[in-house]
Amino acid sequence: MVLAAGAGTRMGMPKALVRLPGGKSLLTHSLQVLREGGCEDIVVVLGAGEPFVRKALEVWQDRIEKIMGDGRLHIVSNPDYAEGMSTSVRAGLAAAQELGPQTDAVVIQLVDTPEISPDAIDRLRKVGGPSALAVATYGGIIGHPMLIGREHWAPIATSISGDVGARQYLNGRDDLQKIACDGLGSPADIDTPEQLRTFTHRDLVRTDIRKAEVTQSEISVSFLELLVRDRRAGAVVTFSGTVRDHDHGRQVERLNYMAHPSADEVIRTITAEVAAMSGVRGIAVQHRVGELAIGDIAIGCAVAADHRQEAFETCSMLVERVKAELPVWKHQIFEDGTDEWVNAP
Repeated sequence: MVLAAGAGTRMGMPKALVRLPGGKSLLTHSLQVLREGGCEDIVVVLGAGEPFVRKALEVWQDRIEKIMGDGRLHIVSNPDYAEGMSTSVRAGLAAAQELGPQTDAVVIQLVDTPEISPDAIDRLRKVGGPSALAVATYGGIIGHPMLIGREHWAPIATSISGDVGARQYLNGRDDLQKIACDGLGSPADIDTPEQLRTFTHRDLVRTDIRKAEVTQSEISVSFLELLVRDRRAGAVVTFSGTVRDHDHGRQVERLNYMAHPSADEVIRTITAEVAAMSGVRGIAVQHRVGELAIGDIAIGCAVAADHRQEAFETCSMLVERVKAELPVWKHQIFEDGTDEWVNAP
């Protein structure tokens, strides 16, 4: 089980989406560690930023399928994540129950502990069983991961509260096995970009935001591409969101975009948050307002990265967030003379 519901306020984005140097996200890294450690099925508990994490999972589908192999991946929603880690543990254990009686224990891993190794996972997994309770220790100090047998799932779900998680249930138990994992990584978590740099002993790639604005002018994606080009980047990905001539079976003649006064600030904030942990070299994005004709570009984006995967994923994430969060509303005029506002408050 991966607990990945945290908002990552100090990271500027949900922790599941934070990237390690090299481009791999904390979430895909956690999946790989658990699979290499011998876990078969994996439950991922989401909370903060869930729509964006789910979109990222779609983008990462090929990579995740390779990681999972024959294992099953289950994505669980925890709408109560703000009430503390205990809510995520309950949501995850409920999902584990649905995997069937053949699942007799679960290894719990935090998404923001990237230095835990597959060997530590495997060491706990080997003591698994319906009645098992085990935690990893480092220098005699209890850390993560932990293993919980099926017999304890219901008692844990009913007894824990707040932000403590399953450790509330484990404290003081005589049947708790302490598995020494010294030399098998570190259970330290990451809360800030500075901590991530410290853990990896590497500087994150600095992302240059070349343009992030709402504009009344025509958008040239070729120009955005030129803005982000970088001799260190091996890939440049662009996106053009164009005005189509139909919507839900009706013929569109033209449309008009209207923006809230805060739109420029919002698009800059979104771009800065995506850039903070993207691992790409350059980003440029524009959203057009005013009257647009069929075929005009409403949103343009360009991303330059060392590798194509980071470029594709960052471009997709940026476009999805702009579409979802930017206070811009679309007024469609149809050929039959009728009109419609889309996403207007």
